[in-house]
Amino acid sequence: MKLSIINNSAFKALRLMLAVAALFLLAPACKKIEQLPTGSSIVEEEYYTNLAQCNSSVQVAYTNIDYSSWWQTLNWRYLSGEAASDNAWIGNTYQSHATYDAVAHYTIDAANDRCDAHWAMLYKGIGKFNSIIAGIQRAPIDENSKKQFVAELKFLRAWTYFDLVRNWGGVPIVLKIYPPGTRIARSTAKEVYDLIINDLTEAAGVLPKKSQYPAADRFRASKGAALTLLAKAALYKEDWATAEAAAKLVIDMGEYDLEPSFGSLWAYTYRNGKESIFEVQYGASNNPPLPYNDFQKMLNSTNDAGWGYYSATSDLENAYKSEGDSIRLQWTINRHNLPVAGDPDNPKFNGVPYAFFPSGQHSKSGRFSRKHYIPKKQRPTVGNALNDKILRFADVLLIHAEACAMQPGKTADALSSLRRIRDRVSLTTDMGLTGWDLINAVRKERRLEMAFEGDRLFDIRRWKDQSGQPVISSIFGPNGSFVKYNTTLSTDSYEKTNPIELQNKGINFDPKVHLLWPIPAREITVSEGTVTQNPGYF
Repeated sequence: MKLSIINNSAFKALRLMLAVAALFLLAPACKKIEQLPTGSSIVEEEYYTNLAQCNSSVQVAYTNIDYSSWWQTLNWRYLSGEAASDNAWIGNTYQSHATYDAVAHYTIDAANDRCDAHWAMLYKGIGKFNSIIAGIQRAPIDENSKKQFVAELKFLRAWTYFDLVRNWGGVPIVLKIYPPGTRIARSTAKEVYDLIINDLTEAAGVLPKKSQYPAADRFRASKGAALTLLAKAALYKEDWATAEAAAKLVIDMGEYDLEPSFGSLWAYTYRNGKESIFEVQYGASNNPPLPYNDFQKMLNSTNDAGWGYYSATSDLENAYKSEGDSIRLQWTINRHNLPVAGDPDNPKFNGVPYAFFPSGQHSKSGRFSRKHYIPKKQRPTVGNALNDKILRFADVLLIHAEACAMQPGKTADALSSLRRIRDRVSLTTDMGLTGWDLINAVRKERRLEMAFEGDRLFDIRRWKDQSGQPVISSIFGPNGSFVKYNTTLSTDSYEKTNPIELQNKGINFDPKVHLLWPIPAREITVSEGTVTQNPGYF
């Protein structure tokens, strides 16, 4: 189906309309609903009258996935997923950011504004998805278009609930518009995962393959995207058979493959290539148009027009070095006074040696994300930015490898997928690995391949060691390996000489509390106690 494209004026107008409409959807992130302004519901009722309008509304929905408000949402993805793990520090040590530090250093409480903002924006997105689904379902358009539009929205809704459940556990499930004053209690994590799996199963049965979309519509959710997210959600549920089966469907689809060069994925010009399964399009030339992604500034050095956040740890660098993984090390971490992978101007920058580590104590580690870096001469003055890769084929192979490694009789299948990942970066694979040696090899590979893509914390939370304890418990806490390395073993010249961000990051981790984040205190208050708090938070 060839879907119509809307112009920027119509796009902006529709975004405004839906933003207003979403204020009147009951979501746990909203305060008690008041009377609708005169005529506001009529505007929405009258909008969904033809295919173009329905298509426009779905395009608007995509701006809520990575996200239309990056400071509240995309920021949290890296604050929680990377800086609260052993991959990254907060990094910026020249500004005050107490609520950021509280997340990364595990002193967080229920009043944390970063945690609250992310929750609120996710439920705002869910409200929009539900509103658009309702509008499209009553629209006088052909059934095939209607089914596809709803399937796309269910994919977006599933991604959002996946983000919620892996951050907070069981959360309120909101699937429709409720009367003012309605209060919705938390569902269990199992019930949330069941919703995610159901939405994605339905979506995968309807959505076209990526190759069946015209070029201008490659941003849209596809069958492969739905199956990939389904596989990932099943992995988090420890439903190994479902994760394996869904990942294998994507592998066998013939739509995707690894790029020959790991570095090509992080080039400014890389958009919707054969390894990309679902990515957010940034820049006015893309559809739907999103603004320049300031998040790339956030992860860059203050010496190079950046803000210096989420700097990589020496522990992560050591993980690459111990594996002899020079390719992914260079394409994942920019290091002070060392060449930048793929930058033709390096090591010269404005005529002087390239220095990521500025004078004074601006950076905890002098290491920054290469995956989010654009060489200076390639940087746009307006409009475009790096697309954000949400799902890619390497992730599918790692999901498949992990799911197979966790099942008896699947060792050869696990090794086959693991080897494909390692072959790309010229690393050999021990094809004799079995049992826990294989499981740990897959887990190590996931860290090296996916660092700075927002998954690390959630991986070490969900993984169990041989005694059944969460892997994060051996990394953080007073006796954690990461804490001990930084406080007693590390001789890193940057981290050890900058005490502004505490070297004992993670010492406050408590496995009885910090396997989930606190439900925002405001949500509990607004719900009048219907929404309950996670254990250990007040």
